[in-house]
Amino acid sequence: MISRELSSEELDNDGFLHEMTNWTRAVAHELAERNDIGSLGDDHWRIIDYVREYYREHGEGPPIVKIGKALGMSSKEICTLFPCGVARGAYRLAGLPRPNGCL
Repeated sequence: MISRELSSEELDNDGFLHEMTNWTRAVAHELAERNDIGSLGDDHWRIIDYVREYYREHGEGPPIVKIGKALGMSSKEICTLFPCGVARGAYRLAGLPRPNGCL
């Protein structure tokens, strides 16, 4: 993995990318470190890839229930992987914009 330092101009005040086009796997790794998620394993990547694809198709991030059904995972398993929540965890690491109503 190539390390990459994100500039403060690339992120909003909540740590979401301003531009999805700036997303790379290296960015996801850096965001995981910044948000105390730790090392990204295969299940993290399955969720991140699913969230990105869902967003491309629907213009919004999927609810946790859809992620679980699509990937055969329980909500508890997903929350263990992304303890800060799906929006602040998976969406952020996937490079999605901050969802409306996300505090």
